[in-house]
Amino acid sequence: MNLEGKIRIALEFDGRRIVAAAVQPRALIPLNRLLQGRPAAHALQVIPLLFSICGKAQGAAASTAVQVALEQSTAVSLQCERLVLAEALQELLWRFLIDLPRIMQAPSDPTLLAWLRQHMTACCRDGFDETGWQAGMVEMESRVGAALLGDAWQYLQDAGDTNTLMRWLHDARTPTARLLLQCLPLDEPSHDGAASLMPWVNRENMLTYLLPSMTNEGHFASRPHWQGQALETGSLARMQAHPALAVLLREQGVSIFARLLARLLEIHALFDRLRRSEPAEDAWVQGHAGEAAVGLACVQNARGLLLHRVVLDAQRRIADYRIVAPTEWNFHPEGACARSLAGVEAAEETAILRRTELLVHSLDPCVACEIEVNHA
Repeated sequence: MNLEGKIRIALEFDGRRIVAAAVQPRALIPLNRLLQGRPAAHALQVIPLLFSICGKAQGAAASTAVQVALEQSTAVSLQCERLVLAEALQELLWRFLIDLPRIMQAPSDPTLLAWLRQHMTACCRDGFDETGWQAGMVEMESRVGAALLGDAWQYLQDAGDTNTLMRWLHDARTPTARLLLQCLPLDEPSHDGAASLMPWVNRENMLTYLLPSMTNEGHFASRPHWQGQALETGSLARMQAHPALAVLLREQGVSIFARLLARLLEIHALFDRLRRSEPAEDAWVQGHAGEAAVGLACVQNARGLLLHRVVLDAQRRIADYRIVAPTEWNFHPEGACARSLAGVEAAEETAILRRTELLVHSLDPCVACEIEVNHA
């Protein structure tokens, strides 16, 4: 089930470039109306049904926030962490195997995705038997890596510069490598965007920068900001410190290609995370305790940072529930999407539409996006 509205993008095109780009945020589900006055456990039943996309991440965020509010416990199980990571891996692969080929008018590869889902489900169903889990991760990464980048996959995290990565993409001759290279001439990097990438959210900056706004500002869920700035979240933000990406961002700025490359690097990194035998300090699922009866969860997913905040009353019923999703960061009216479109040059409307669709894909909303081109 998904009750949320579409994102609408209106472009003013003068025949040579986009002179203005306006992003209208989607309508959000009225959570408080659905949850207020209900027992805390009700949120755990309802939220995964309301948000079917990234449902594991939504469920983990709800259960973690409620647990913190009820018990002031921030412990997160390894099983919960692995379920969220596994879901993100499959979502990121879907973008490479299904969505990107569709946009670029190339054949898709649903067979590999179906195989991965089947094997990942089997590993989870077996109760996370550690020996079986580790063997399953090795088998899955071997097949996924070969499909995405061929022999160069095993060296991906060791790439220290952009030239090495580009050489590997040219030599790989895989469908994914070819599509990434085809995106390069369609792109226009933004040199002012690197400063707008969200840093890793730890307890300190969560409680200092985000929680006060999330608590006190009624429109924060639809227009989130970090000290007044609309930041970009997702694979590029999380992977920005990777040596090769850091060089690319410094030399060429934020771009569609950089976002897609970060997604490829993150798939590699996710297999490493999935092999961990215990949650790390930089776990994707984190709970933060502040005031009594208030629970806060920060969960990374394929699209970026997901925040849940719940406040319970004296009877342990829900007094307030708020969610801030990755979509609202990247498709903020002043966010990455709007900034990346303004000034883009093209000779015709079809090129503008294709460029916009590719940008939307690289930022990856969890709802439909409607694009309108008006001639200035």
